[in-house]
Amino acid sequence: MMMMYPTKLRYFMALTILFALGLYGSQLNFWAHVNVSDWLFFLAIIVSSLFSVPLVRGNGAISVQLPVIFSAGIVLGPAAGLWLGGIGSIIGQEYLGKVKWPSVAFNRAQYGISGWAAGEVFRALSGSLQHLGFAQVSVPLIVSAFTAFVLNWGLVAIAISLRTHRSIIETARVHLKWIDGPFFMMLPIGYAMAIVYKDLGPYGELIFIVPLASIRYILALLRGAHITYHRSIDILLTAINYRDAYTYGHSIRVGHYAAKLAEQFGMPQDRIELVREAGLLHDVGKLGTPDGILRKAGRLNREEVLMMKDHPVIGSEMLEQVQLAGCSRHFVRQHHERWDGRGYPDNLEGNEIALETRIISVVDAYDAMTTDRPYRRAMPHAMAMAEIQNGAGTQFDPEVVAKFVEMCGDRNLAVEEAIAQGWNHVGIEHRGDTGHGHSG
Repeated sequence: MMMMYPTKLRYFMALTILFALGLYGSQLNFWAHVNVSDWLFFLAIIVSSLFSVPLVRGNGAISVQLPVIFSAGIVLGPAAGLWLGGIGSIIGQEYLGKVKWPSVAFNRAQYGISGWAAGEVFRALSGSLQHLGFAQVSVPLIVSAFTAFVLNWGLVAIAISLRTHRSIIETARVHLKWIDGPFFMMLPIGYAMAIVYKDLGPYGELIFIVPLASIRYILALLRGAHITYHRSIDILLTAINYRDAYTYGHSIRVGHYAAKLAEQFGMPQDRIELVREAGLLHDVGKLGTPDGILRKAGRLNREEVLMMKDHPVIGSEMLEQVQLAGCSRHFVRQHHERWDGRGYPDNLEGNEIALETRIISVVDAYDAMTTDRPYRRAMPHAMAMAEIQNGAGTQFDPEVVAKFVEMCGDRNLAVEEAIAQGWNHVGIEHRGDTGHGHSG
């Protein structure tokens, strides 16, 4: 519980909940005057909330209830937006007990505040239902719509930002970018719902079932695409595992180490994820390497080394063909480039090589040296670290090496990972491309 709710997040959630409780206390008389329209809006909010779509990251969810909450606040008043929005917006996961109670309370607060604020802003700007119509633009309605949607989006973004210790901008890009389009598509629907109510009453709102259901469908498709993307990575890793179990373990470790090292550079979370993916897939091109070379127990001859050197290009092309891994496929292509320009396949040097790739190169070499190979036993951690430091300025970016040494300290990453994953670090490995310890 404490890890889920850092101190600043607890304070923010408490203040939001206390503010909402104050509003609820000031609007208790609402329930003495509820009518059929109130109950119909309440039912509509409940139904739209039940069919929520989980966020691609974390335990949150998004549903299409906000236009209904907004329109309730406009046509029935701020008290209706407060109570119907706050109480009716319970999502399916909350009914099933899958959401911690502080988050449930915060959700009731932020939805209630959003619905209440929409109604209050509409009133403050002298908005009137009698003046609403599609033939004219209602500035009060536009402003109140933005108020409701931005409040809902902003309160959630702040909460995620405080939980992840990331900036609001990064939070929006990493956690909320995939929903921004569909989310704000609901804004004009809420605007239209308020106008339609004036002429057709609550039953006229039924015409919005199709557009709201369509947006919910789009959200589900976007989440499904994200899941498919990561399953595709898992499929490639499974293929590597069937081809060579050692390289599968090597790939998992490189992905893990690379993400940890990227964090040392203070990279935003989406870039860290790209580094992790590139680390996982950096050797995927070896799926195209002949078994005779891939599994050879001795050192490779010159011709075999040249064939092995094709794997960064093959891997990058594979990822491009299946439209997978985004720009991380470029990191896959570059992972055997060297700081001094003597690497391959493009002889890049220095800062021509992406920082993400320079990170992968260091941890790739570390894992290659600290695991058993067919022609030698694993190096001790201290010896591997010395080799990494000796390669600074030639094979490796000195800054990346310094960060890696700082990250490791006296920690033996190889042993820690073996204990954590239950690996023994022994197995037949993908051949090092040059036969030296600094490649993996």
